[in-house]
Amino acid sequence: MTMTYLFKQKLNLSDLADFSRAGEKILVYEPDAYLADLYRHYLRVHNFDVKHCPDLARISEQISEHRPKLVIFNTDSPGAWLKVKTMLSALIAAFPGLRVVSTAYNINAQGLSELMSLGVSSHINRRLSRPEDLVVIVKNILNH
Repeated sequence: MTMTYLFKQKLNLSDLADFSRAGEKILVYEPDAYLADLYRHYLRVHNFDVKHCPDLARISEQISEHRPKLVIFNTDSPGAWLKVKTMLSALIAAFPGLRVVSTAYNINAQGLSELMSLGVSSHINRRLSRPEDLVVIVKNILNH
């Protein structure tokens, strides 16, 4: 019984076998280079193919080129909340099936509700989380 539980609940076959699996593509829109590098590091350790996009004006182009399954999108943009919501809405409409995880240092309940109503899959409040929490959320969303 215990061994069955371990295999069903605790172990992943890829953890047991020595083979590399092609990583899912992820695009990180993060203006802060340090945070982008931190996210990239944690995601690459788990075999994700990560590309960084520091410029909001180029995000649609980067999505078209890289073809990610998921976008990590920093919604912290002082004084530009409407622009962020408009861009997220346009991205989700233009790329059906694209999953979006938003990040922000601190967001109120109304802002979070607006993000979810746009179609954002999950949100990370950076004030209350660790960078490695991002990997857990991404793996769950992508069934990895």
